[in-house]
Amino acid sequence: MDSQIEAIRSAKYLYMGSIAEPQDNRLRLVILEATSDVLPGQMTGPDEVTALPGPFSAARPILHGPGCRIFEIVWESYIGYAVQNESFHVPEPKDSEGEGRLFVRYTKSVYLDHLAKVTFASSDFPGPFVHWGIYCLNHTIEVASMAAPKITISVHP
Repeated sequence: MDSQIEAIRSAKYLYMGSIAEPQDNRLRLVILEATSDVLPGQMTGPDEVTALPGPFSAARPILHGPGCRIFEIVWESYIGYAVQNESFHVPEPKDSEGEGRLFVRYTKSVYLDHLAKVTFASSDFPGPFVHWGIYCLNHTIEVASMAAPKITISVHP
């Protein structure tokens, strides 16, 4: 699998930074890597992390900050996409077929079953397609497309 996809999959946590359609039927996501490795006193300014008292003293926030990667993911075309509040997301059942953890490529899924009911997309037209699941803190994003997305990676300064 593509090294950029593996880079996203290697992240411990993800946040959705933005979602947009820069042109009709073209989808652009900005996904932010996050970490809980920031210790009190490591960051300064408005993002400064301070220690919590008592039993929460070992707690760490999950933040996107310096050194974290930024993933720009662009699908030149898609069949459908959906964004959900992560609090209400129901995980794929065990009989779904996919690979990955936070960025999953499914060949069999509930979302693909849904699209079969609400669209006329098929392996004949527009051709074979897959479901990409992006599982972020606060959001889940489902995208069905014929082609893999183009991914650009940068690092937060």
